[in-house]
Amino acid sequence: MEGRIKWYKEKKGYGFVTTLEHGDIFLHKSGIKEYGHFGLLKDDPVTFELKDTAQGKQAYNLRPTKS
Repeated sequence: MEGRIKWYKEKKGYGFVTTLEHGDIFLHKSGIKEYGHFGLLKDDPVTFELKDTAQGKQAYNLRPTKS
């Protein structure tokens, strides 16, 4: 799945990815495939997988893509 970072707060360890199909999707730092190797900035393009949790949809295996 593809999307863009809506916002991400590294100190808090979470943020949101936005997609055309699913809208805003929660992102936790544990779902970032290469956590610590890059900074996530607003509008950065990303690819990820989607899973359903008790709290709703969540992005995981997130990776940055080249724009």
